[in-house]
Amino acid sequence: MQLEYIAKKEFEQLFLKLRAESEISVLKKLNKIPKIFVETALSLSKLDFIKFIRISENEIRASSEVKGARIKIPITQTHHFTATGINIIYHFEYETIDFDEINSPIKGNGTKMVECILSNLPNHWKAGIFMDWSGGFWDNMKLKYKNINWVDY
Repeated sequence: MQLEYIAKKEFEQLFLKLRAESEISVLKKLNKIPKIFVETALSLSKLDFIKFIRISENEIRASSEVKGARIKIPITQTHHFTATGINIIYHFEYETIDFDEINSPIKGNGTKMVECILSNLPNHWKAGIFMDWSGGFWDNMKLKYKNINWVDY
């Protein structure tokens, strides 16, 4: 399936009105952004606890906190004490996503972030968790989202 893209300028105009709630940054060298990234970033920006979203060639990071001064990287580190965040890696050639990191010290916010990601996932794509340190969270997500084709590593 052919991916749809949105020009960076069009993307920036779309997010101008969201700047007050979320700071969204795109890697400078990207001139066009996959539409799936735009839709997912929009969904994540609507969550009241997500303040920072960063888009690169193949991933989206979103979090309540950032590290770094000049280049702000959303904190998605598992077991972080205060940051609520998620990092998703997209493998376009395999039509698969990896939930690389997720953290939520507040119960329920992890589920909300996963919902944002999966609600924008094309029907034929697959989702995987490479390292599961969650203690049952991903088992619950697999039960809740039976319509998703889950990859076992």
